[in-house]
Amino acid sequence: MLLKYLNELDRAVQAARLHPGLEQFSRCAECAEVLKDYLRGQIEPVRVRGTEIMETLLPEQFDEWMAIVGGARAANEGQRRYIA
Repeated sequence: MLLKYLNELDRAVQAARLHPGLEQFSRCAECAEVLKDYLRGQIEPVRVRGTEIMETLLPEQFDEWMAIVGGARAANEGQRRYIA
């Protein structure tokens, strides 16, 4: 499973680099969260090594991407409250 989640994150990051946009950034966020959740339940050596590998896959601009995703989510929540 670890390899599967790492591969999914790697593909999501590659797609976001090739075609930057909210959809691709959201996919990266989703893959990173799934991997973090998986690693939380693993024994320490697996958790540590998995986290190290994950960090090498995430680009420097990952935090910027997450800010964009967070801003879009907040805007959507605001619209839903306004409409309701």
